[in-house]
Amino acid sequence: MFNKLKSRKAPLSLDSVSNAIKTRGSKSLSPEEINPKHIDLKVINQLGIPQNSIVAVAYDPVQSLLAVSTTSNDVRVYGQLNVEVVFEFNIKNPITFLRFVKGVYLVCASPGTGLSILSLHSKKVLGTGSFPGTVTAMESDPSLDWLIMGLSNGSLMFYDVDRINLTPFRIDNLQKKIMPKEKMSPVLSIEWHPRDIGTLLIAYQQSAIVYSLASGEIKSILVYQLSKDHRGFQLASHIANGGKKKIFGASKEVIPKLKEAHFHPNGLHAVTVHEDNSIVFWDLASGTILEARNVFDVNIHQPGTPLEIPEVFQPIETVQWVCGEDPENTKLIITGGDPNSKNAIHVLDFGYTLKYSITSYEKQAEFYAQPQSGQRIIPVTFYLNKTEVEEVITKILPITENGSPYFHGGHDPSFLLLVSNLGRIYFVSFAEHAGGQGSSDLGTVILPTSISFIHPPLCSFDVEQVRRIDWYSIMSSRASTGATSKTKEMFFGGASVGLNNVSKPIGYDDSFRNILITGHESGLVRFLDVTKGEQHEVEGIVQIGLRETLFDYGNPKSLRVIFVSCSFENRELLVALATGEVVVCKFGKNNRNAGLSSTKDYSDCGVQHANKNAKLLDISGRISGSLNASSTFLPTSLLQIEPPEPISVIKMSNIGFGAVGYKSGRLVVCDITRGPAVILNLDNIKEHLVSVQGNCYPTSIEFSIQEYGNDGYSSIVLLVGTNCGGNLVMFKITPMGNGGFEVVFVDKTAHLNYRTTDASGAEGSCISQLIPLNSVTGESAVADMSAFNKLSQGIVIPAYVIATSDRDIRVLKLPKQKLSHKVVEDSCLKCSVVNYRNKGVVLAILVKSGFVKLCSLPSLSDIANVKLPKEVYSQVKGSLESGMATQSDLLRSGELFVRCSKTESVYITTNEKTRHKDETNTDRLFNENAIIPPRPTASTLSWAKGQISYVSVDDLALLVAGPNRKSPKNAESQLAYNISPEANAQNNYGGYNPQKGRDTNKDKGSSPYDQPVRRGTNNSGGLGSQGFMRSLQNSIQTVEETFNDYANQASQTFTEGLEDQKKSMYSAAVKSKFGF
Repeated sequence: MFNKLKSRKAPLSLDSVSNAIKTRGSKSLSPEEINPKHIDLKVINQLGIPQNSIVAVAYDPVQSLLAVSTTSNDVRVYGQLNVEVVFEFNIKNPITFLRFVKGVYLVCASPGTGLSILSLHSKKVLGTGSFPGTVTAMESDPSLDWLIMGLSNGSLMFYDVDRINLTPFRIDNLQKKIMPKEKMSPVLSIEWHPRDIGTLLIAYQQSAIVYSLASGEIKSILVYQLSKDHRGFQLASHIANGGKKKIFGASKEVIPKLKEAHFHPNGLHAVTVHEDNSIVFWDLASGTILEARNVFDVNIHQPGTPLEIPEVFQPIETVQWVCGEDPENTKLIITGGDPNSKNAIHVLDFGYTLKYSITSYEKQAEFYAQPQSGQRIIPVTFYLNKTEVEEVITKILPITENGSPYFHGGHDPSFLLLVSNLGRIYFVSFAEHAGGQGSSDLGTVILPTSISFIHPPLCSFDVEQVRRIDWYSIMSSRASTGATSKTKEMFFGGASVGLNNVSKPIGYDDSFRNILITGHESGLVRFLDVTKGEQHEVEGIVQIGLRETLFDYGNPKSLRVIFVSCSFENRELLVALATGEVVVCKFGKNNRNAGLSSTKDYSDCGVQHANKNAKLLDISGRISGSLNASSTFLPTSLLQIEPPEPISVIKMSNIGFGAVGYKSGRLVVCDITRGPAVILNLDNIKEHLVSVQGNCYPTSIEFSIQEYGNDGYSSIVLLVGTNCGGNLVMFKITPMGNGGFEVVFVDKTAHLNYRTTDASGAEGSCISQLIPLNSVTGESAVADMSAFNKLSQGIVIPAYVIATSDRDIRVLKLPKQKLSHKVVEDSCLKCSVVNYRNKGVVLAILVKSGFVKLCSLPSLSDIANVKLPKEVYSQVKGSLESGMATQSDLLRSGELFVRCSKTESVYITTNEKTRHKDETNTDRLFNENAIIPPRPTASTLSWAKGQISYVSVDDLALLVAGPNRKSPKNAESQLAYNISPEANAQNNYGGYNPQKGRDTNKDKGSSPYDQPVRRGTNNSGGLGSQGFMRSLQNSIQTVEETFNDYANQASQTFTEGLEDQKKSMYSAAVKSKFGF
């Protein structure tokens, strides 16, 4: 009856005294003068973003910075490479609105907390403020001081970002003025006129209103109303009634509720989006509907056959009206509205806008109903979704590279940043001609390190110390084939603070580099040089996109990379996929044409070698995508097992052999360098573990070159650790007469820990690491080419093998001698042999309670217990307790990369304590030389017709803030003015490209802006082509330019009178708004 109470602890005889007796006569590899009080752990850097946590995003194309807010109540700002600054807020609700203002301010808003104004210069919170009510919409302009807040009661308030105070200026509910009988409507969206800072487009539930700040008058009213004979009436009524059919009192007319409204980039037209998925285009001068359509149907505002009510209604989430380099060349990007393609966005490519002054409403309607350049779909491959919530794209953020912040960020975007309702982000290419590729493999485009952890999401994480000569050899080969010139950063703002002054870890060795190896969803593998905890240069990044080469079996999620193992010395790579397949890659340059499509299976691929149900396929002919850009790791072979089996562990050695363990118990060994060939296909590892019960399979693999037993010479030893009690199986890899190699079983050691071997304890009792160690020098005994080449000389390498599990650590001498044993009461998460100041080696153990234990070798006696810093422990506590931290990395140098979540890691170094305190500077964000270009201006004809009223920045300031505006009190005010268009009047419009990415060296000529040239075909100008229309448009353009010259001359005559008139007008406006 007392058996249930038996302790599972190891017998007391296996303590340090026992270990000392067993290791008597063995040379101690650890230094004796280590003082535990002098050892310290320092946090240097943090990488990554919490998974599925993105709430809001903002982009500043002038400063080239990206800001994201997360559910962790922080805001992170990213620039070039490793530039990252995190602002943490002590608030209850996350930041839901982000906007860069005037280059130096970042406006953050949270519904329950209010406003916070951050400085990109000082990286401090300049001020906070509460909302005057429930805010339902916000708008700002990158070159203006003002934040407009739309409230739930339909009114608008203005906040002075530069002076950090709420202004007295207020606009009442405009819809109530024109529709007094309608219910009170909140403000749904606000948008500044792209060419007139004195005009706003405000969306309410029943109407959109164009409002003049200068005159205080409504300029245009946009009300979309359908009657019974209209095609869209039935669907609109169905949506308005919540899907229920009204028997009595059915309305004869319906006004579909609005969701948002946007200006055309020229400001002459607008689009409104409605809850019934209507997309309505308007002429603003007259308030006339030009065209009403949805994603697929057109002319739905006209009489005709009613639209079908779909079984599944997929609402439009949002739209974005973007333009090309010439703002008249526009596209409308739509997310949602298509029940058949929820993971896609639609693009209506309108091309060049028709000349407003000579085009009839009918032609303009046809222009929007049938886009000149067609309609296309950009597919978005959603990440693996383990929730029951259906994923949809909710936000579109255009990413431009031309330095123009205008047209609501949509001026000639190169990429789209998409945010989904699950808090995920997707970058997709938005090429001018292709309309976007929709690939999450951005090829040669480099993202900031932390963002790369979630795009695509991280599935595999490992940090290895690689010999400097091996790493730079690969970098040199890539540079010689043009990798450097073809690689560019998506963001190039800010400047990183160097970590050169940070104390070096106890085992620092300048001849090694820390290489971060990450595997992602969508078949992406990345190598990043993170020596000293972060990237240093674009050249130190290798991206291997396998998606275009591999077949996904109709499910892109099957290309999820679960394990990656690389030999940098031999330049060979193994990539394990969720399908149970293993991709074999070799470094080189692909000189063939683009390979087959990823939609084609492997039936045409030749078999390179087979061994029972394991075979290697030749996939070198399928290589395509970004792999063709320069020298990189090319997928040459594919290891398949029939039927497929899930993979438990892989290992690519530095001597050309690769091994794969499967959860079925199978072990496959391949000779990659001299083959490829399958030299072992062991059906089940239990064939050599007769006494073991349960589902036993490989959990750790290592290749070593060492003396086995008392052979008197060294051999290639394959070490395989398993679960089910922690068993070690040993094989020798020996040469054959034909030049090949064979794998021979030699011995086993069973039950290396004291956990139960029943099903519940099978996983916990696995051997997690195998560390071969030279028993004389303390150096690594892992197989490498140097030792491999000396095998024929009879070299003798005496070695230990350290076998670790979550509780037991043993030092073994093969085949069966157990030198020492340590029971870790507090769950061992990760181990590493650390070089201590070149005086010897110690075993470092990261344990569940947040300590790093240092033990001597080979006796495993305690030397020191060093606790993680308090702020880090609170951050990684959940990871330590859940076991996620078992995927952390401890390096021989004493550096730690501790996993705090699936997509986050903290970089910590083990140092000797010094009186010198390391400086903790943050990266620089603000660039005082990045000038905001001038605002786009309206055409002279629009001004002459009265469609545009000229309002200067000073006029707007007088109107909004009043004559008693506060004086500036922060240095940021002067910095903002210095880079503003007003302080740099010499930059004429079109000079919107003040600084390009550093990789741009095209000569743009003396003019900062060249008028777009439209080249005609051979028959241009003749009837039957577009030549006649172009000729006519050019004539109209000439008329406008002539009028412009006339207006400029005439303006000199009445400028003084105009100024007097403006003063009078603003005085009256100010008095009326402020209640004077």
